[in-house]
Amino acid sequence: ELLSCSVSLLFHQNQGAGQGTHKMTNDVNVHTPPDTPVEVDVEMSVHSAEDPDMQESPAAARVRKASAARSSNDAPAHGNGRYDAPRSSHMASTATHAESGPPPAVEHIEKEEFSCSPFKGICADLKRRKPHYWSDWTDGCNMKVLSSTLFMVFTSIAPAITFAGVLSDETDNQLGPVEVILSTCVTGCFFALFSGQPLCIVGVTGPVTIFTVAIYKLADGFDIDFMPLYAWTQIWAALMHLIIAVLNLCELIKAVTRFSCESFGMLIAVVYLATGIKHLVTYFQEKELDAALLSLVLALGTCWLALLLSGARGWSIFNGSARVLIADYGTSAAVLFFCLVPYWGENEGITPSGYKDFNSTLHKDHTIAVLTVPDEFGTASGRGWIVNPMDCPTWAIFFAILPGAVLTVLYFFDHNVSSLLCQSPHFGLKKGTAYHWDFFVIGVQILITGILGIPPVNGLIPQAPMHTDSLCEKKLIVKNGRSVEVVTKCYEQRVSNFMQAAIIGCALSYVKGLGYLPIATLDGLFLYMGIASFGGNTFYERIVLLITDKKQLAARGLDLFVGKVPNKTINRFTALQFVILCIIFTITELPYVAGLFPVCIAILVPLRIYVLPSWFGKENVDMLDAEQERPSAADLDAASGASPTNTNPIRDADVATPAVVGS
Repeated sequence: ELLSCSVSLLFHQNQGAGQGTHKMTNDVNVHTPPDTPVEVDVEMSVHSAEDPDMQESPAAARVRKASAARSSNDAPAHGNGRYDAPRSSHMASTATHAESGPPPAVEHIEKEEFSCSPFKGICADLKRRKPHYWSDWTDGCNMKVLSSTLFMVFTSIAPAITFAGVLSDETDNQLGPVEVILSTCVTGCFFALFSGQPLCIVGVTGPVTIFTVAIYKLADGFDIDFMPLYAWTQIWAALMHLIIAVLNLCELIKAVTRFSCESFGMLIAVVYLATGIKHLVTYFQEKELDAALLSLVLALGTCWLALLLSGARGWSIFNGSARVLIADYGTSAAVLFFCLVPYWGENEGITPSGYKDFNSTLHKDHTIAVLTVPDEFGTASGRGWIVNPMDCPTWAIFFAILPGAVLTVLYFFDHNVSSLLCQSPHFGLKKGTAYHWDFFVIGVQILITGILGIPPVNGLIPQAPMHTDSLCEKKLIVKNGRSVEVVTKCYEQRVSNFMQAAIIGCALSYVKGLGYLPIATLDGLFLYMGIASFGGNTFYERIVLLITDKKQLAARGLDLFVGKVPNKTINRFTALQFVILCIIFTITELPYVAGLFPVCIAILVPLRIYVLPSWFGKENVDMLDAEQERPSAADLDAASGASPTNTNPIRDADVATPAVVGS
């Protein structure tokens, strides 16, 4: 068909089709990259149809119709809420450069039909990412990457330490801080080196902590050793991960929409907030008033200062460069500051190291909580670093297939969703995706952690999208009468991911030093991360919409759905999503069944596809579940100071508006 079309068009040119032909040819040369022949044919067909002096050939018509049909099937209509993973690179580049010439040299990625041909998806991922591997390292040489690295060190190590404390208490010291930090370091460096999408931060998550505690209780209930059962669970899960990746089953993640992603993201945010609040309540129950009050100041102070400094871009004081610098390093500075506060002046007397009678059994009641760590590098229980899987009874080896399958379901959803979120369209990434290969790498890592007897890791929420966001250059523009933040550039590289994992690993060289970290400061970081996760989450915005004055909807940016979807439908949809969130969170708090919550998360996908449209109407659900928009060429022109097209004039980025500060 393409050859016939080309011959036909060449025939018209040789016959001197006139001005219309030359116009068509010039447009193709300017706007169409050389590696997209289908788009060239569509462009030719459209111009020839519009030009009365040039008739469209039958071959050109056939190509145009076939291309249009393929485009309608491949690229979802705006508002359908589907994440089209493999096309993100090309779509971002075309959206960014549609008005300003040819896109950069990014390979054209077409959506292919699902196939179980072994290694087909992995090979496509490697082919897509291989040309960018060297630039993934060279693009990391800038100050933005340094600030992102420090930011991710604190946002990664804080949950790791907190979850390590939970694991130590709930597993009778079978797992502790050293195991969790070692897992974070080894797998983080491994993923940064060998993954396809290095922007995704991996680590031990809250759901994995819940799952691990459930495995320990199962082992205790069956009166078998925990470590061999834990190892077999990870071995079976690793095998399932490899099979899923090899058979291209990660293509199924395209069925996951914003409804499922944001519900899961809200669940993680609520888990972070609940963990921090629980600890604060515990301080007042178990400690003397002075220690409890200092812990409260540390937690709330860390959260408040991190929120304040990270929002510096919206300030009206200092110049733009200073505000960006403060915002980039604000969270790290807040954590460091409140880690030092307990050791200043008379406060030191309320810390374990400064308490006057440290050897007394009562010192824990009179001092703030700090991380409990061994004096030197080693396992929490004193066991060796290699687990012998054959210490497990034969029946338990095969029984471990069940928890291994549950862990696989959790990771299939958790890791792929975290990868989706860190590659959200509004970041405008250009280097392409690698879902199949990344899941294969996660499977290899699970096999390693299983043999070592340390917790497995996967993509972190909200750290993964926070990582990408921290690497973005942004500008404020006025669009439709409202100030909005536009991503003008994102540094896609491996350096920050590798360095944050390596720095966390360096802490193991002086394990005793971690024992000075106040847990309350980390609780404050948990509160900050939970609150920061609400940003850009339309589920949260619809909850706020319920209590917002109708006159203030536009000022708060909550008028996205108003007038497009009936208010009653919005409220019912939000209420259902809130009930689902409460049910899943309750399940995570119940003993024995807590490990089954990944199944509940997976049920959200068919619920969204088959049930919600019949309850609320397909058009309404598609609107409420619409995918985030990519940066348009007009927005990027406005942000760069050029003459924008199809948008309002740019407002100076140094000028903050109340709407931006409020958001």
